[in-house]
Amino acid sequence: MPGPSIPLIDCGGMRPGADRGALGQALCAAAQDSGFMCLRNTGLDAALLQNAFTSSKRFFALADADKETLRYRDIQRNHGYVALGQEALDPLASADRKESFTMRDALRSASDVTAWPGSAFRNDALALFAAARALAEGLLDAIGLALGLQPGYFAQRHRGENQTLRFLHYPPQHGGDLAAGAGAHTDYGSLTLLWQDGNPGLEVRAADGAWVPVPADADAVVVNTGDLLERWSNGRFRSTLHRVRPLQPWRSRYSIAFFSDPDDAVLVSSLAGCVPVGQPPAYAPITARDHILHKLAASYG
Repeated sequence: MPGPSIPLIDCGGMRPGADRGALGQALCAAAQDSGFMCLRNTGLDAALLQNAFTSSKRFFALADADKETLRYRDIQRNHGYVALGQEALDPLASADRKESFTMRDALRSASDVTAWPGSAFRNDALALFAAARALAEGLLDAIGLALGLQPGYFAQRHRGENQTLRFLHYPPQHGGDLAAGAGAHTDYGSLTLLWQDGNPGLEVRAADGAWVPVPADADAVVVNTGDLLERWSNGRFRSTLHRVRPLQPWRSRYSIAFFSDPDDAVLVSSLAGCVPVGQPPAYAPITARDHILHKLAASYG
């Protein structure tokens, strides 16, 4: 079960007609404490998630040559297959021991059949993308209300341009010298939603420098706040370093991430209500595009 630093939050407040006030306060408290939380009862259809995991596993089981035909080639498009060793989330460490398939703004690219492994994969990915997008929008709305913002403040700034679904596979490792599945990093945007297959390995760095394991609960979604939400909150919310280690290296680990990031032209600056009176903002304004492209360029060299 989640420890006190990574709370388990019931999302009954997401239901239509429910008061999101208590939920928003709980999300903000977790974002301020560790930047990580585990959510239950989100309303997301379990069948959508199961279908997406099935399609993910089938894709990663393909021959390398087949996967390479869909290779990720452009950080601005941010779509396609990334093979083992092609990404280093920690630019100062070795390349990540994982492969992935990234789908930026997937609903808009749905008609480009050359960008997808097949129709079943595409349909499963798009169904989960739409559900995850709705969930992220609801969470951001609850956070915004807790911050005293107008309803829809964040939704107006997250229309889909930089919302990204990512299937991830950490293959088995053998021998004594095991590589990190994902190097220590923070996420770039506002909120990340992560579904896991029950295989542990995700860890977050606590304020004292210790690495804290995140529960690998297949029935919960892990949510964490990213760099741009930290900037919006003037540092009140934490964009926390996290990594993936091979804690059970004899078997594959699969996860699915959804990144809810602001649209390119959105200028992210500290919210007035988060800046103490008489003090300057902790961060200079920056567009979402500039921040995200800078981080992607560092990861892909």
